[in-house]
Amino acid sequence: MFLRPREPFSFTRTLRFILSPPALLNGRQFAPLLDYFEDGEYRRVADIDGQPVLYGVSERQTSPVTLRVRILAGPIDSRTRSAVRSLVERQFSTHLDLGPFARLAEPDRVLAKLLAHFRGMRIPQATNVYETLVSAILEQQVNLTFAHQVKKALIETYGKSVEYEGRRYNAFPEPAALAIATPRELRRLQISGPKARYIIGISRATLDGALDLEGLRAVEPAVARAKLLEHKGVGPWTAHYVGLRALGHLDCLPAADVGLQKAVQMFYGLRQQPPVKKVEALGRKWSGWRSYATFYLWLTYWEEPAWRDSVLRELKAERRA
Repeated sequence: MFLRPREPFSFTRTLRFILSPPALLNGRQFAPLLDYFEDGEYRRVADIDGQPVLYGVSERQTSPVTLRVRILAGPIDSRTRSAVRSLVERQFSTHLDLGPFARLAEPDRVLAKLLAHFRGMRIPQATNVYETLVSAILEQQVNLTFAHQVKKALIETYGKSVEYEGRRYNAFPEPAALAIATPRELRRLQISGPKARYIIGISRATLDGALDLEGLRAVEPAVARAKLLEHKGVGPWTAHYVGLRALGHLDCLPAADVGLQKAVQMFYGLRQQPPVKKVEALGRKWSGWRSYATFYLWLTYWEEPAWRDSVLRELKAERRA
């Protein structure tokens, strides 16, 4: 299967984010948990109609940009092929037109510079909403290294896997697997008691239909956030994050996020870390595209310090001029 993303599109930059866990920020290198890069091809396991399917995505060196999508293991019938195609289109936002964001960013010197640097990069969308929600809960109020270790243990204990060419590819646990877990079992994986109860509760709600996570893609963002906030363990930050990374919402602004606040302080030349209201006030200029503004500011932490310092010097000189 072949896909032609709407340009500008950067497979390399988008893939770099997917393959680089946030834990890399503190200088540690980790083996992949769910996202793999083998033989020039991005690979991942997805659940398609209850069956684990390993698919691969690679970029053909052509103009216009073309992505090649393959099913490497699992059913290869037309239904599965169609499902994988739709999943990859959503994961890489291949139909998204970034033109309106570029026009909005033009008068904002910070966003304009970030947009030029990250040209064509999409916000990678999760293959399923459940994984994003559980992962966000695991990452609450712990350092990223510890969160990575806990997530690894959860995947290896409760997740399925697919074998392909002598290698094992892991999949995130399904709701059915975690719905029958006990808090004591999850605590053995170093998941706190409250988080264990949240994850089990969300898994059961997903399984019995009380929480239709995939269905949230089809409702208004405000409705989706409200539905998520009904469940224990989900606060405003988590709801915004799920919207930004899994539901394709373009206008999420997690204004209380410390990383975002520090990036705003750094790039907009503020004397102190801005409070929520100040971030919200600034975010009004980004209305309609606040998810991408947030994401590009977050991405600055992934870049080399020398690049950040260079951009900050340019911005400082422009403000003085």
